[in-house]
Amino acid sequence: MNSQQLVHEFEVLAPELQKQVFDFVAFLRKQQIQQQLSKRSVGEYQNKIHIADDFDAPLGDDYWLGQP
Repeated sequence: MNSQQLVHEFEVLAPELQKQVFDFVAFLRKQQIQQQLSKRSVGEYQNKIHIADDFDAPLGDDYWLGQP
């Protein structure tokens, strides 16, 4: 089935059925995105992120008072 046939079949449906088709397509796209995200591998971002040595050090008063 090509795109034009699919569009024609969609257009002849009643509006409430078109809404159901639209909702189902949205569901399928969301499911596809979730599957793509779940394909992440361990170590994928290794050596791409740097955390400073003082990351968890307390912030000075200047920071909390909004002073540069």
